[in-house]
Amino acid sequence: MAHVKLHIPGPVEVSEKTFKAFCSPMIGHRGQGFKDLYAKVQPQLQQLLSTKQLVYLSTSSAWGIMEGAIRNLVSKKVLNCMNGAFSDKWFDVSKRCGKAAEPLQVEWGRPIRAEEIDKRLATGAFDALTVIHNETSTGTMSPIAEIAALKKKYPDVMFIVDSVSSMSAVPLKFDELGIDVLLAGSQKAFALPPGLAICVVSPAALAKAAKAADRGYYFDFTEFQKNAE
Repeated sequence: MAHVKLHIPGPVEVSEKTFKAFCSPMIGHRGQGFKDLYAKVQPQLQQLLSTKQLVYLSTSSAWGIMEGAIRNLVSKKVLNCMNGAFSDKWFDVSKRCGKAAEPLQVEWGRPIRAEEIDKRLATGAFDALTVIHNETSTGTMSPIAEIAALKKKYPDVMFIVDSVSSMSAVPLKFDELGIDVLLAGSQKAFALPPGLAICVVSPAALAKAAKAADRGYYFDFTEFQKNAE
């Protein structure tokens, strides 16, 4: 079969070196081999994301973590910032999770502006917001540092950032930004096969998740933390 090269945002081309690694023998997830591998990967992910927090790995697409973030962190109402196909889907996910949600809709191809978010959060109606750093469907990047700066003004609002097509492609300093959730999938800038999600969560978000009665199990952030420890 001919190798048809992919020229799409994701999944992207995967190197032969990476594919060869998949030919290694299976290791047990409770054995020392896995512990050693995880101990090697964890500090590299922390360095990549400039964080002291543990970085979670989930056997799912990024959408699993997205839905998990909604279930773990929304108790009052979520503001979904929408400027493309994937950010628009956040609104649908929020509603399907049974959460009160409100769209901040702008035309596709335009970045979300911090002042627009500020105006909505000033109402006091929200305890969470979702924003995509780089909207894959249009290639539009929103000014995440400016948006994250609002966290100081609204410390009780959970800032959930989707960086599926920007994580590892551009610098993202989680601790410095002060946001609550940063997530991505393996199939884009990481140049890995699909099926793995990467996520880092703030202490404030973990504390809130622990109080969420309907956070589920598979994407329970408190379980993620226990497993990562």
